[in-house]
Amino acid sequence: MFFKILPTTILTSALLFTPAATLLTGSIFSPALSVTLAVDSLPPPVNQDLAEQLQTSLDQARGSIPGAAVAIISPKGTWFGASGVADIATNTQLQPSDRFEIGSITKTFVATTILQLVEEGILGLEDTLVNRLPRTVTATIPNSERITVRQLLNHTSGLADYTDVLFTQGAVNPGVFFNNWQPEELVSLINGTEANFDPGESWEYSNTNFLLLGMVLEAATNSNIADEIRDRILDPLALSNTFFAEEEAIPGGYVKGYWDFDQDGTLNDISVTNLSWAWSAGAMVSNTADLATFIQALIGGEILKPDTLNQMLTTINPIASENYSAYGLGIGTIESPNRFWYIHRGQTLGYRSNMWYSPLENITYIELINGRSNQNLSGATLSTLRRYEPTASVPEPSMMTGLLLLVGIGLTLKPRLPLLKFLNKGG
Repeated sequence: MFFKILPTTILTSALLFTPAATLLTGSIFSPALSVTLAVDSLPPPVNQDLAEQLQTSLDQARGSIPGAAVAIISPKGTWFGASGVADIATNTQLQPSDRFEIGSITKTFVATTILQLVEEGILGLEDTLVNRLPRTVTATIPNSERITVRQLLNHTSGLADYTDVLFTQGAVNPGVFFNNWQPEELVSLINGTEANFDPGESWEYSNTNFLLLGMVLEAATNSNIADEIRDRILDPLALSNTFFAEEEAIPGGYVKGYWDFDQDGTLNDISVTNLSWAWSAGAMVSNTADLATFIQALIGGEILKPDTLNQMLTTINPIASENYSAYGLGIGTIESPNRFWYIHRGQTLGYRSNMWYSPLENITYIELINGRSNQNLSGATLSTLRRYEPTASVPEPSMMTGLLLLVGIGLTLKPRLPLLKFLNKGG
């Protein structure tokens, strides 16, 4: 038996990140950074010395997490690393190419697809729920006549989070995570629950927003959400290791995920649960290489038109969140005096994920783990990257003699002056 009783103390930690609301005052939008990013090629691999240092940092930072895969793409080179195991029972070593559940990073794929439909005139950002979904769905949703597609995308709808209810039920009946849920059933979990605030009046992360966006997407296209994401994003970008779980087959599967849900000191394999409970809020599976390609293509302007991308990256600020400094349309930011990242985080029952891109440093950082943990791996690996300076090579004696001879020639023969200038500039 994989589940016993999910402890209430653990369940209060929302699995797809649900920070508290805050009242927005003044202007709630801040302009997005201008970004230019070449996505047609990756830098060469980092040198062996840096690769070894990054691997050591990852191994040390992983701690008790079963396994972790990290991708770093920067001006210093490209590194795909892995540490730990993909399967505890068989002690199968984790590989950099392995797939994981990516949780709420799914939201960025859904948001991108929605925005493509907006570009095509199929949807409008100011369309309301009652305009896009049947009365059988909207009748029990507070403010459904006022909540817009934009407000669903940026979490300003005020709707309660259905996963709070789901986890409360799971504490009594863990079988809810094995059910084959339909989106309408998940939405009905918040029937009778009052809105947290009026649409547009505040900000609060709610998985219900993206559950409804998935339903809007399917109604607008008369198609399946997995098919739309595949046709519009996955296939054009050749993301061969990215799938929408429960909606399409995943040949070869993905790594097992672990959580000591009963707190008996033993990690439990919970990868056999049914991801339909997360659906368009967090049911996708991917690997570090695919996510790096996706975020670079998205921020680099390969998927959306410039005006649409600008709207996506225009963020609501301030917000009260442990995970984001600001939030746009299906993507967030984290900021500090010296750093700025476009990001999305994710977490499911036994997996956690981070997808980051820094336009200031031109660094892409992807982190996937197959455990439920708050450990921060990025601090160790990115610190190693930033402080690394390659050791300057010392010319061999014979080479030094040759250089001095060339310099001497340059001093005595005017036609050689360009060579001297070249040497003085270091090549």
